[in-house]
Amino acid sequence: MKGFTRVGRSLACSRAAWFFVVATAFATTALAQNFSVQDTPNPNVRGNTLNAVAATSTSDAWAVGFQNDNNLNDSRTLIQHWNGTAWKTVVSPNPGSVGSIGCINGNTGNVLTAVASISSNDVWAVGYFFPCNSLLKPMALHWNGVNWSVVPTPKLNTNDNAVFNSVVALAANDVYAVGYKPASNGAVLTLIEHWDGVAWSVVSSPNANSTGNVLTGITANSPTDIWAVGTLTAPGIEVRTLALHFNGSTWSIVPTPNPVHGGNLTQNVLTSVVAAGPNDVTAVGFTLANLTELTMVQHWDGSSWKVVSSPNMSNTAGSFNTLRGVTAVNRGDLYAVGFFANSTTRGQQVRLLLHFNGTAWSIVSSPGKATAQQLNGVFARLGDGDVWAAGAASVPGTDPESGFLQVPITFMLFTSGG
Repeated sequence: MKGFTRVGRSLACSRAAWFFVVATAFATTALAQNFSVQDTPNPNVRGNTLNAVAATSTSDAWAVGFQNDNNLNDSRTLIQHWNGTAWKTVVSPNPGSVGSIGCINGNTGNVLTAVASISSNDVWAVGYFFPCNSLLKPMALHWNGVNWSVVPTPKLNTNDNAVFNSVVALAANDVYAVGYKPASNGAVLTLIEHWDGVAWSVVSSPNANSTGNVLTGITANSPTDIWAVGTLTAPGIEVRTLALHFNGSTWSIVPTPNPVHGGNLTQNVLTSVVAAGPNDVTAVGFTLANLTELTMVQHWDGSSWKVVSSPNMSNTAGSFNTLRGVTAVNRGDLYAVGFFANSTTRGQQVRLLLHFNGTAWSIVSSPGKATAQQLNGVFARLGDGDVWAAGAASVPGTDPESGFLQVPITFMLFTSGG
């Protein structure tokens, strides 16, 4: 069955990525399966994080992220490949350079946020890099079946502070990457770029205001039915959800709910999105109010976006539940991933895995790895039901000040036959 690939992803430090392959709808009676931990390499003793995963077959999968020297500073791209038997690290370029002479505290970085596989010799990975003493710049890497290489993207404003958060691939000559870019006045605007088989170009995209607009996920039903989600912010107001739709000719803003209100400490955030049909699109993220973060799921039924009830490991004051990725095995069989923390976990982040059975979302039991864990991206193999969930874990746990995992190691969950 022919289809096309889609990926959603968020900011590497805050939201993360996912991948999805779509075709015609299947039955809605699938059940959540048992997950196990797959062995993944850790090439860097200072830390390794996976942000997204994608596959073309049960013996051809890719996971991307970064090697965490000094958190993001001096970070290097991380790409790993699954050959059906084992995960292996593959050499990948770092356009931001690493450890440049004269850079304070190794202030360069290379981070991959999302991946999309078209075929075994046509794979895209996107993210961002920052050269010495420079702001963030979008990064696009391509796999041609032999090696990974940097593919140039258009130059933006001279005060570049731009990022790719997500990528969707409909064909070898039809790929979209989304994120954010700067305006001349320093504002943050939506960024959508398109690969036509020859070059990347910037696509005109709308903004909900003139101050802060970020896209974190993208998905597609067809070349004329594409969704991108994210957030919008403005000084003195809450963070609000943002959704854009492409009809084949133009992108437009589609209203989305904002369940919580109450000022600039209140947040409504969409991190990832997946389409299982023209009238069946699901976006996930979180809400933050009264210092309590709860999962959020929204659904497009063909006429409007609506909030769908989603479970939390804890909803007590000060608890933390977030969703970073979503994927679909079929229209009634979805998975969402993220992590949670509360007083019971003593502030340590713990994996969070949700399943939708066609009627309701529920929490799925899954094995852990080390003291703290994050799940950043999820991908489902359509038809055969293989599901991968990628992230990071840490034996020392979570840094209480920064929220980063201390000395992270790669973390991959897998189930077959979902």
